[in-house]
Amino acid sequence: MLSPLVVNSFLSTDMSEKYLGENLIFILSLPRSGSTLLQRVLAGHPEVTTSSEPWIMLHPTYGRGVKNYKADYDPDWAQLGVDEFLENYTDGPEVYDDGIRAFAQTIYANALANGGGTYFLDKTPRYVLIVNDLIELFPNAKFIFLLRNPLSILASVVNTQISHDLTTLERFSNELLRGPVGLLEGIEALGDKAIVLRYESFVENPEEGLQQLCRQLGLSFDPGMLNYSNSPQVRGFMQDRTGINQHDRPTSARAESWKKMLGDYQQLEFAHGYLQDLGRETVTELGYNYDDLMESVRASLERTRKTFILPWKIAILSPGQKRGRAQNFVFKYRNIRDRGPVIGRLLAAKNYISGVFRAFRFVFGTTQNIGGTKRKPSKSGTPGNSKDS
Repeated sequence: MLSPLVVNSFLSTDMSEKYLGENLIFILSLPRSGSTLLQRVLAGHPEVTTSSEPWIMLHPTYGRGVKNYKADYDPDWAQLGVDEFLENYTDGPEVYDDGIRAFAQTIYANALANGGGTYFLDKTPRYVLIVNDLIELFPNAKFIFLLRNPLSILASVVNTQISHDLTTLERFSNELLRGPVGLLEGIEALGDKAIVLRYESFVENPEEGLQQLCRQLGLSFDPGMLNYSNSPQVRGFMQDRTGINQHDRPTSARAESWKKMLGDYQQLEFAHGYLQDLGRETVTELGYNYDDLMESVRASLERTRKTFILPWKIAILSPGQKRGRAQNFVFKYRNIRDRGPVIGRLLAAKNYISGVFRAFRFVFGTTQNIGGTKRKPSKSGTPGNSKDS
């Protein structure tokens, strides 16, 4: 039993004022969209403090609804337990949301106290999976939706994040496939309150773009912010290390980076598959011409020398989903990459034949065991008969 003193301390806590994110700015974008660039520019403002990528809102928000994730404690049962607790012993799900808000207030306020400023800028690309949660939890926060040509995003992911092993593309499949829809739903939900910034437009005319952005955020404009080499360096491993340090201010050099994919048959396969999965409606709503992009990819596929490729549909499968034919494709791709086309194909063929042989052994070995262990024939030759039967 809690002492009366402890109980009174709980009851005396003022819960009437909810924290609704008044001092928060979120940059919501897919990975490789230029979010680090925008973060560094905004960090040059004295009222803004930030970190590399906090990721802190993913755990608590994934506990408040049915989402696809795994954990040792069995999230499905945990969700049932939380729902029943909230229904039977509290005023309802809103109490859980208030708990998340109180958690966020404590963390962000401490970061602001250490870093100074008025606003904390949270730039975590995987927040594209919880856009609606963030909007519901923090209606007074400011949300910047940073959009970029989806093929430029894919090209950057392929050539920087997974260039060592294309089979690891699956690590980005949720963001690449679900992220665009999450961004569009967030923009629609917020309406006029959504701050939409297109990467290509920003790097083409950064001063005009930053002026407008500062007006929307309620910040004073300082052209010196564009020279982000003067802004504080963010600490932490979770940040872009490949492009941001090549320049000291926004540049349009990589605005059309997707076109570098057009001479690579493997990357064209990925581009074609990605566009098909996104679909015309999503690409168009993002502000890009689906037909023009698809025509460029198809025309380049016809002109480019055909080589062995890792199919898009297999590359985006999780390791647990890569079975049978998909598994053999991955094995073949890696061996051709590491051993060359001849030895790689021979090893893949050997692996395939071994797999078929194991499958036959399994099928024909288990058919003799249906109903239990195999029984030895009796001396008379009739199965199951014995002297005592």
